[in-house]
Order: sequence, then C-alpha cells, then structure tokens
Amino acid sequence: MRLIRDKVLQCLYNYSDQDENLINELNRIIDDMGVLTCSVILNVLTHLDLPSREAEKCWHEIISHRQKMRDLLGRKVKLATAICDYFCSVHLSLKSPVVVEIRIFENTIKNIKYDKLTGLYNRHFFDDSLQREINRAKRYKTDLSILFLDLDDFKQVNDTFGHLAGDYLLENIAEIIRTQIRSEDIAARYGGEEIIIILPETGKIQGLILSERIRKKIEEANFVFEDKKIIMTISGGLASLPIDTTNGADLVKYADTAMYKAKAAGKNNVIAFSENKRRYVRINFVSEIQVHEIICENIRDIFSAKSKNISYSGILFENSFPLILGTNLQLQLSFGNDVMIQILGTVVRVEAIAPDCFDIGVCFLNIDKTAENEISRYLQEKVNS
Repeated sequence: MRLIRDKVLQCLYNYSDQDENLINELNRIIDDMGVLTCSVILNVLTHLDLPSREAEKCWHEIISHRQKMRDLLGRKVKLATAICDYFCSVHLSLKSPVVVEIRIFENTIKNIKYDKLTGLYNRHFFDDSLQREINRAKRYKTDLSILFLDLDDFKQVNDTFGHLAGDYLLENIAEIIRTQIRSEDIAARYGGEEIIIILPETGKIQGLILSERIRKKIEEANFVFEDKKIIMTISGGLASLPIDTTNGADLVKYADTAMYKAKAAGKNNVIAFSENKRRYVRINFVSEIQVHEIICENIRDIFSAKSKNISYSGILFENSFPLILGTNLQLQLSFGNDVMIQILGTVVRVEAIAPDCFDIGVCFLNIDKTAENEISRYLQEKVNS
C-alpha cells in the first residue's frame, strides 16, 4: 500500500498541471499495481475510503464524467473539477468539499516524509520506519543492518566553496545513494551531512559490499560546481541485528560509533561495528589461512597468511604486507580436520614486526554456527590439554 501511495503522490507531483498525462500515468499505475490503486488515488484526492472494486468503478465513471462535462461546456475541464462534481452530484459522497491544489497537497505530504534538499526520507520518517523494520526482522527472524554515512571534511567544502556548493554535493550524493540501494531500503538524511540507511534482510557481508560500492561511487564521482571541481569522500559505519544488538537505539549508536572509527582510521572507508572482546583468552593457533579482501561486489584474489593466535572474538596473523585499518576480510581456515570454515572480519590492528613482516589483528564480525562450533571446540581442547 505504501509503495502504491508513493507512486501516486509522485505522479500527482510530476503532472499536477498536465491532466492528460496525469490520467494516462495513473492508469498505467493501475495496470501495473492492480485495482487497489483506484482506492489509493481516490483516498489521496478526496479522503474517501472506498473498496477496491467500487473505487475502480468510480474512477472509470469520473473519467467518463469529465468528458461529458467537456462536451457540455465546450472547454477543458480539470480532473479535480470532474472529481468534485462527480462525488457531489453523481455519487453523492462529498457533503462539503474543500478545493486544494494537487501540487500544494502533495508538497504537504512530501514535507511530512521527505527532506526538502536531498529528497531522501527525513529523520522523523526514519525513526518510525526503523522500529517497524526491527519488529519485522524479529518476527520473521531475518537480518537487518544500519549503514551510517558522513561526508568527509564537509565544513571545509562549505568554507571554501560556499554553502550552495555544500547543498549541491548533498543533492548529488543523495542521488548516487538512491541509484545503489534497493526499493525496500530506506535512506534518510539524519542531520546535516549525515545519511543513514535501513537495510532490511541484509547481514554484515552484504551490507559491507553495498557500503563499499556507495563509497567508491562517491569517491569516483565528478562533482563540478560553478566550474570548480570538488573532491568528496564519505566514511561509514555498519551495525547489524541480531549479531550486534536487538535494540533500535543501540543499532544506530553502534553504526555511528563504527563511522567515527572509520574517520579516525583515515576517512574514506567503512567499518563494521564490533565490540572490544579482548577479555577472551587467546590460544596459539599456527596454521596457514586464506585471506580474501572484500572490495565492492568482488572479493580479491586469495592470498595466504600465517595465523598466530585465535580467540572467540578475533585472530592474529602474520603477513608480508600491511593492510589498511578497517579493511573487511573473509578468512578461510581449518583446525586440522576436514572442516573448512569462513569468517567475516575487519582489520583492527597493523604492526610492523620486521622488514616485510606485519602482524594483522582481525576482529570477527559475523560467524555462522559451523564456524562458532569449530572455534569453540578448538579452544576447549587447547584449554583442557
């Protein structure tokens, strides 16, 4: 229903002064979305709640009524006029109709849900949507992720190029984000230069892939304002339900925390939230592991590294070259049996220990049941031995 309503409102906005195009487009939406659309159209325009079949009949009669009025009066008749006359003199549903220009009505609706500058949803709509999506994720036992994005050095852009340039960037970055997310994702302007995205049915791996794709698109974008090229990057933080929390406020807070870590790590990157669980005992684990670096939709070629120790929360391995803090990795390893496990993690420590030799500390982000059981079994064996 919400999707149909949004389509109808957008149609009214686009063709508010072009009745023929408006009717054709509304009929196309009816063909695509079904007769329920007729109920939505008439509810938006008149606040009448009519059953789908009755609304469909009324819609066709309104179009016919408009044509009859045109023939009798010998001039064009607005759709709004035909609707008003139909429900006042034919269907007799409206007692005291109020005339409101469609564009004004639609703008009022838009202001309730959308940020005026970026066209993204506003903070109020985000807050309502987050709790609804969390309830749905809990009910159906699905993943949910929050991506918190912040433009890097945005104040410097405003100070150097002016606030109109900042507005230009926000508009264009919002459009880039819209092109990368799905229709079911909810992107909102959280405040200032902060943008937050609800990602239903999305775990950490998929969320990181999407965030990296958005980050790269913005990094490579050609922003030109008044013949001046502006280079812009973003930093982001990702938190997921249920692995990090099941509480909406904490989910936003953790994504925000991870975003600030991304800023501290040098900006222009996205970091997934992870709690500091160094209280877990670390056990020696010397083995060859396979490492994949997650970049956009792709995972780079495998490279081998030598692990040194492991805990419930992370792993330390030795590598011949450094990795950037916040880099997301997929690790493949085995504990001496035939079971190969895969774990998603993020780089939280890089230390040079010799020429061409680096300790890489990785915090686990997402562990499936098989991996969890294997790690637990190995640690218990070592503790008990």
